[in-house]
Amino acid sequence: MNVVNEKNSKHIPRDTIQQGKALLSERLSTTDIEQEPFVHLSVKESYNFATDEIDKKVYLSLDKDFVAQGGLSKLHPSALKVLLVIASHTDKDGYAWISQESIGNLVGLSRQQVGVVIHKFLLSNVYLNKKLLEAIKLRKKDGQEFYLYHPINCYLDYEVYSGDDELTRDYQELDAIEID
Repeated sequence: MNVVNEKNSKHIPRDTIQQGKALLSERLSTTDIEQEPFVHLSVKESYNFATDEIDKKVYLSLDKDFVAQGGLSKLHPSALKVLLVIASHTDKDGYAWISQESIGNLVGLSRQQVGVVIHKFLLSNVYLNKKLLEAIKLRKKDGQEFYLYHPINCYLDYEVYSGDDELTRDYQELDAIEID
């Protein structure tokens, strides 16, 4: 039986991610699979004054032609859930490196089940001539391995937080009062 050790560091170096992105882009440029959006992912970053952090709102929508042509009936239900979690964790370039354990926690599957779903239903299959996910296994400097995912038929609209905060109407209507 395999024993899973808790990872010492969840930090993945930026250069490792960039290297993985380049390898996946190269792999995708040589494929003859039709590249049409299956998922539209809209991400909007905003500043949360209460927590002093950048919040992300992610909106996912499915291509109606994919649904109308029976794509969902061919796609395993767990595969759709896993794909949507991966898509919702993409960065502004459309890549995600969420762990299979984290995916499993979000969709109610074990890490092993997530691995089977990814390999059996998402990486190995084409639905209506659309491949939905590409992935590459990379190794961090400490020897730990992780997957870099790219939902290849995912239209990404990523609105990065600009730093310009707009005041709500309630605050805009207030007049400044001078205190002596």
